[in-house]
Amino acid sequence: MTDKFKKAFSNLSVDEKRNQISNELIIIAELIKLKEQDLRLPSVLSVKDYVSNSNISESEMLDFLYEDIYNIQKELITIFSIEK
Repeated sequence: MTDKFKKAFSNLSVDEKRNQISNELIIIAELIKLKEQDLRLPSVLSVKDYVSNSNISESEMLDFLYEDIYNIQKELITIFSIEK
């Protein structure tokens, strides 16, 4: 990641940052689902889509992100254990 890219993210509003992080997690989830299809594994991965301008607290947002990251981690562990 370049400094220019980091600075651009840093200049976003808090809501825009939340949305961008949510979008990145959705992309990661879709890549995992593609790999699961290749391995003929059923996908149970679900990542929530953050709704901009949501009136949720920072604590609620962190809970929201933690759940998605945890679910992504579980799916990656499954994929890597299958591929060995």
